[in-house]
Amino acid sequence: MRRFPGHKELWLYLKDFSEAFGIREMIRFNVRVEFVGEEEKRDDVRRWIVRSREEVSGKVMEEIFDAVVVATGHYSHPRLPSIKGMESWKRKQVHSHVYRVPDPFRNEVVVVVGNSMSGQDISMELVEVAKEVHLSAKSLDISSGLSKVISKHQNLLLHPQIESLEDDGRVIFVDGTWVVADTILYCTGYSYKFPFLESKGRVEVDDDRVGPLFEHTFPPCLSPSLSFVGIPRKLIGFPFFEAQAKWIAQVLSGKSSLPSPDQMLQSVADFYRSRDLAGVPKHNTHDIADFTYCDKYADYVGFPHLEEWRKQLCLSALTNSQENLETYRDSWDDHELLQEALQSSHFTNFNC
Repeated sequence: MRRFPGHKELWLYLKDFSEAFGIREMIRFNVRVEFVGEEEKRDDVRRWIVRSREEVSGKVMEEIFDAVVVATGHYSHPRLPSIKGMESWKRKQVHSHVYRVPDPFRNEVVVVVGNSMSGQDISMELVEVAKEVHLSAKSLDISSGLSKVISKHQNLLLHPQIESLEDDGRVIFVDGTWVVADTILYCTGYSYKFPFLESKGRVEVDDDRVGPLFEHTFPPCLSPSLSFVGIPRKLIGFPFFEAQAKWIAQVLSGKSSLPSPDQMLQSVADFYRSRDLAGVPKHNTHDIADFTYCDKYADYVGFPHLEEWRKQLCLSALTNSQENLETYRDSWDDHELLQEALQSSHFTNFNC
């Protein structure tokens, strides 16, 4: 059994899921939402104008809905750093968002900016085809797994952050070293953006903090008719986002209720304060990395808590990746946890 399915496998899973539960026929493909905003209130009822455009025909549709759920995810709008000389640097600059295969970088000198998982994964692919790969990181205190990879490849070099980009193609690092590069590949994450949403300032994105959102889901002044799915990061996504969807459905159907707007705003303020006291930067507001919070969230809708084997498998994979960056996807030593997982209802209750 593959722990880390590839893109096509995941796509097929989602395709089968949507067909099995009758979701596919509810999806309008190749349609871009261009505007979401409040209709002028009548009888104290909030409704939403949704304007969309068909990509092929160009046909524009304007419809009125009682509620809108924003579920655009957080991997669509690349976040780029601010580097001196970046705007005038004439050579190729791309974001990992458009990276697919290493072949276009064959025999190039590539600077990879960012040392998180995407930066490491892409660097390991590039070393097989590129002339040189220079990995620029915020900290030179790297995992033993990455250290092993660097020691194996003479054309993979670690650098601190970039100081400036020069017109002659040089990339100068903060320690004074430099390299003439063909391409800079930014593995610097993504930003939250909702260009279609007109909330009149009641939901804003400030340094990647989307808010105010009660439990990362409901804007107090616009709930329950406006809600968000998929804002939190660094958690086990599918179970959490399913819990979000269930909670929203329960609230919209009247099976569950929310606290008052004032209570929700106070909860958001308390959460922000706790993050500030913990020294968490604003742009990491929605980085959860906490199984306890996931279980607390599940309690809102009577959703099952994450199984212990699932938590331990997640932690085991993270630990393994720190030690064995090249092989952790295909080799592990937690077979007992895997056997426990295979005995769970997720694998035993198949309807064939």
